[in-house]
Amino acid sequence: MREKRLAGRTVAILMESDFVEQELHYYQRRFTEEGARVEFLTRLWGQDSLTFHGHEFKEPFTVSGDLEKADLSRIDVLIVPSGMVSDRLRYTEDVHELAPAVRLLKAAFDDHRIVKGVICHGLWLAAPIAEAVKGRRVTCHNNLVGDVRNMGAVYTDQDVVVDRDLVTGRTAEHCAAFARMIIDLVAADRSSETVYRPDFTFSDLVAGYVTGFEHGEISLRTNDGRPVRVRLTGTTSAEFVRNLSEPYLDASAHLEQLLTPGTYVFVKGIFYHENGAYTIEAKTLIFLGRQPGQYAFEQPDWWVKQIRELGRFYRKAQFGADGPIDYSVYRTMLRLGGEKAGQDVQETDTISRMVYGMSSAYMLTGEEDFLEVAEQGAAYLREHMRFVDRDEDVVYWYHGIDVRDGVERKLFTSEFGDDYDAIPMYEQIYALAGPTQLYRLTGDPRIAADIDGTLRLFRKFFHDPERGGYYSHIDPILLSPHHESLGPNRSRKNWNSVGDHAPAYLINLFLATGDERHADMLEETFDLIAKHMPRKDSPYVQERFHADWTPDTTWHWQQDRAVVGHNLKIAWNLMRMMSIRPKDGYRALATEIGEKMPGFGSDPQRGGWYDVVERRLAPGQHVHRFVWHDRKAWWQQEQAILAYQILAGLVGEEEFVRRARESAAFYSAFFLDHDEGGIYFNVLADGHPYLLGNERFKGSHSMSMCHAAELCFLATVYQRLLIDKEPLTLWFRPRPDGFTDRVLRVAPDALPPGRVRLEWVEVDGSPYQLFDAAAMTVKLPDSAGPVTVRAHLAPVEE
Repeated sequence: MREKRLAGRTVAILMESDFVEQELHYYQRRFTEEGARVEFLTRLWGQDSLTFHGHEFKEPFTVSGDLEKADLSRIDVLIVPSGMVSDRLRYTEDVHELAPAVRLLKAAFDDHRIVKGVICHGLWLAAPIAEAVKGRRVTCHNNLVGDVRNMGAVYTDQDVVVDRDLVTGRTAEHCAAFARMIIDLVAADRSSETVYRPDFTFSDLVAGYVTGFEHGEISLRTNDGRPVRVRLTGTTSAEFVRNLSEPYLDASAHLEQLLTPGTYVFVKGIFYHENGAYTIEAKTLIFLGRQPGQYAFEQPDWWVKQIRELGRFYRKAQFGADGPIDYSVYRTMLRLGGEKAGQDVQETDTISRMVYGMSSAYMLTGEEDFLEVAEQGAAYLREHMRFVDRDEDVVYWYHGIDVRDGVERKLFTSEFGDDYDAIPMYEQIYALAGPTQLYRLTGDPRIAADIDGTLRLFRKFFHDPERGGYYSHIDPILLSPHHESLGPNRSRKNWNSVGDHAPAYLINLFLATGDERHADMLEETFDLIAKHMPRKDSPYVQERFHADWTPDTTWHWQQDRAVVGHNLKIAWNLMRMMSIRPKDGYRALATEIGEKMPGFGSDPQRGGWYDVVERRLAPGQHVHRFVWHDRKAWWQQEQAILAYQILAGLVGEEEFVRRARESAAFYSAFFLDHDEGGIYFNVLADGHPYLLGNERFKGSHSMSMCHAAELCFLATVYQRLLIDKEPLTLWFRPRPDGFTDRVLRVAPDALPPGRVRLEWVEVDGSPYQLFDAAAMTVKLPDSAGPVTVRAHLAPVEE
């Protein structure tokens, strides 16, 4: 005989008129088959029973269970069904009081033992208690999508969605899958009673908002709304978050003043298993500010100070603190403290990334040394890493050069395992990142020529004119994306080959030139992203494709897996594109990703964002699995901060502001290396730095200042101009032969027209009047040499 998985359990189903007959009969039969006791509850209004009629066939159904007398302690599952049941049950005679059915549902949400099942229009019943579903992943009838978003829930485009003790279904037609998920969830909880439960002592991290503090015990609400209680001990210490180069600042003597409701805090503690539960004793508290709503990283100069320290760290590591800037001694790999790692390869895109970082540091600080490092780096790239093919009229960039024993050996094709012996689009894209950012400052015509030559390479050999997009690799002999020597990279497209143009160089190139050709290319790539990358089979985007845009789920390490940061990167750059060529589809996709990704990529207990996960659930799974580990990479945090900052600045929802702050809080608390300088590559789930293997380095092709500097630069732009509505001053150094039209474009990023204006300009320290405030452009004076331009930008008052 088949096991009855719900034996001894009680399933309560709310009822009113206009129910869906087939759905209710299915529940009655299906849950009973599994051994459950099925009860129907309604508001009886003092009657012994009431008879309701169905929506389609007007079938009568008599209910004698009174929801106002329901004992939740004996209910295991509470279901709000489809139809108009929820709308009728939310009626209340006194508009200042919750309806009895709403009170019952609220009490059920407060009891995490009870599985809540809400399907189709059922979420109407939760509207008066929106806090119960705020931040939780749900699905519903299409007609209710706007309602659930207004409640603060995260709409997820799936037939059935599980968020801990809440199961939601799309429509009555999905009642079978909905019921099956509830059965699986309750049965899994029962089976856990007989399997191993961890009962050992361990240390971990909790991030949350203080809701109370008394008798040495802190009450917290985690990022996803769960209550946690933490005890202080005689050895609990506390500190304030600090920036690079700032000293440790103890907060232990001020806990009574700091632990006030609304304060966001990180708690490092020990979890002791006692009396069937865990007691958490705090060992270290990290405060983000001195009062609720105050965050150190929102100070106007936080990110400016950080990029200055990053610039000094990499300058010292490569050339010495005050030594000559000689790129012949540059090395790709740097150890934790900045020491060179003993290998002799100079990678092109690593130097380019440092040029990007130093150029950005100059824009924010005006420090001449940063500009010199950037200009020398761009010149070195041009002289040593560039190949001009005059027959094809294109520019290639070598993978790098090997300078072992003082002899320069060109590395024409990639040395990386995934791309070995091919020319990957990714490397060519990032070869342009640094020079393009520098071009924004100087207008150097040599850089412009190299960029144009590389764009011709992209168009001539990587572009697919028939199906759109760019191939990920070409072979080094025939320059074909279809050559058999490419193996698994043959005739392939991916996120990097299509989507990385915008953040790496193309938006910056458009900002520098205003050339509509670059806007056309941006539009082409974003249209393809919006068309092909969102998929119904997963909450994550699809990142790899065959030539015809069918998904490639077999490639090397990625298989059918998702990189969390790429989803966030798409949202961030779609919102930037809204200021260049706005489309409703861009905004809708960016908002959708922003709303759902916390439920699929963030750590709701500790804060921060994860790395690589399986795109789809295996049978019986409710949580997407980590592919290798639960560590958190610095660049995934960057994508989250920028995505939620620009969403907050342009969409204006408070939820996006909160997500931006929580992301920046984790990054600021755990990724800054206060001992050696720079940024950690990876941290463990609880924020401790992971310092093994290649992940202990600070100068690899994936580090080298670029993303950390990009974060500092754009977080300053978004926080000041879009969120706080404060002014910002930037520095430029146009050459006398720079910018063919002699127009310097000083917009710091793609910003909505009319939101920011150019308020004043100085040239070589003197006020200058030839500028267009609305267009944020400066008509440069004739000069014999480079001039220093300071551009002061200010938000436009609404």
